[in-house]
Amino acid sequence: MRSPRSRVSFCATLLLAASHLGSSLTVPQVFKNTNLLRTIDASKGYVKETIAVIIENTSDKPQTEYYLPFSVPGSSAVSYVECKDKKEGTPCNAEAVDDSSDFPLKYYKITLPATLQPKGQVTLSISAGITGALEPIPAIIGQGDKQFLSYTGDRYAPSPYLTEKQKTKFRAANGEIPDYTDFGAKDVEKTGFTLTYGPYDNVKPWKSEPKPESLTVRFEFTMPVIYMEKLERDIEISHWGNNLATEERYWMTNNGAKLKDQFSRVAWATSSYYNPPTAAIKSLLFPLRGGSKDAYFTDEVGNVSTSRFRSDTREAVLDIKPRFPVFGGWNYSFVVGWNNDLPGYLRRGKGDEYILKVPLLQGPSQSTSYGEVEVTIILPEGATDIKYLAPITIGKEERFLHKTFMDTLGRTSVRLTINNVVDDLKNKDIIVTYNYSASAAFRKPLVVLVSVFSLYVISALLARIDLSIGK
Repeated sequence: MRSPRSRVSFCATLLLAASHLGSSLTVPQVFKNTNLLRTIDASKGYVKETIAVIIENTSDKPQTEYYLPFSVPGSSAVSYVECKDKKEGTPCNAEAVDDSSDFPLKYYKITLPATLQPKGQVTLSISAGITGALEPIPAIIGQGDKQFLSYTGDRYAPSPYLTEKQKTKFRAANGEIPDYTDFGAKDVEKTGFTLTYGPYDNVKPWKSEPKPESLTVRFEFTMPVIYMEKLERDIEISHWGNNLATEERYWMTNNGAKLKDQFSRVAWATSSYYNPPTAAIKSLLFPLRGGSKDAYFTDEVGNVSTSRFRSDTREAVLDIKPRFPVFGGWNYSFVVGWNNDLPGYLRRGKGDEYILKVPLLQGPSQSTSYGEVEVTIILPEGATDIKYLAPITIGKEERFLHKTFMDTLGRTSVRLTINNVVDDLKNKDIIVTYNYSASAAFRKPLVVLVSVFSLYVISALLARIDLSIGK
C-alpha cells in the first residue's frame, strides 16, 4: 500500500511535469547559424562563455528576436549575459526566458540592434558568466598538493536553430591538462592552454532526447576559488564633508579542494620561503581609485595589522592578509573601508539636481564570484526624487531612512540586492539622480547651531542656581 507521503510526492511530480509541458518554449525556426565559435574560458574561478555567431534570417519576414540557450547543469547558474553587434559595436538587449522545460538549458531572448530582413545576416558577440560549473577533482588534497578543477559541458553549442558550421575552444588556467574527452578521428587539438573541438558541420537544433554528448576537461588550477557568500557594500554621501565613504563587509569561502589533514603551521612557514603556487587564500589585493584615503581592515576580532595601503593621485592599492591562510572549505569574514573626495563621483545637474556615479562592485583583483550583493547608497538628509540606473537586473529594491549623528528625520537610502554576481561587472557603474535643495542643505548646520545655543542657555541657567548648602 502506498504511503501518504509517496502519494503526495507522486502528485507533485505529475504537477511539475504538467507545468513543464504547459510552459514549453516554442522557438520559431526563422534563423540559421551560418558559423558559430564558442569559447569556454575557465582561467578564473568561474566560467566565462563567449559565442561569436553569424545568423541569417531564413524566413520571408523581418525578424528582431533571436533565442540562445546556455547549459546550466547541477548547481551552476548564469550570472549575466551581454550581447552586441560584433561589427558595429551596437549593444542589444538579452532577457532571460522564464521556462524550465528544457532543463538544463537556460534560454535568453536577444533583441537584435536592428531589424534583420529576409536573407539578411548579422554577426553577434554574446558573452555570459556562469558560476558553479567548475568542480575540484580530487575534492580533498594535501596541504602541498596540486589542485585540479573539472568542467563538463555539451560537445555541441546548444542552439534551437540549425548550425551549418561550429567550433568549440576550451581555455584552461594553464597548460597542465591531464584528462580531457577525445571523441577520436582528430576531433580535438591541444595547443598550450587551449583545446579546440571541431569544426562540426550541419549540427541539428538541440533536443533533450537522445541525451547530447558531453565533454569533460580536468586541468590544474593554481589559485584559490574565491567565493563571497555575501557582500554588504555601503556608500555614504556627505555634501558638507565633501566626502564619499565606502565600507564593505565580506563573508568569504574558499570553494577549492578541501584540506585532507590538519593544517601544519610549520609546513606553511617553510613553504613561504619558496612562495609556491597554493590553493589557499593568503592575501587579497583591492585596487582603489587614485586619491583614496583612510583605509582600514578589520575582522570579528578587531583591527588586523597585516595590511598595506599605498595611495597617490593616480592609483591606490589596499593589500590585506587574513589572520590565517584560508584553505578549501574554510570561511573568513572581514570588513574593509576607505574615503574619497566627493567631486570625483558627484556633479551638479539642473537646478537642485545632483548626479552620482559610483561603481556597482569593486572588491579584490583576484577572480571572485558572489552569492549575494547588497549595495546601499546613503544620500544626504533631505534628498528627494531619487532615481537610479543599474547596469544589470536588480533582484530587490528597498528604500528607508538611515539615522546617524545629528540627523533629524534621517537620510534617505536605497538598498539594491543582486544575486549570483561575478567580478566581470566591476567596471559597471550605478547612476543615481536626486534633488537636494538649499534649505535641506542647511538643515544640519541649523540643528548644530540650535544644539550649541541650547547647551549654552542651559549652562547659563545652571550657573545662576545656588547649589551651596546653607546653615
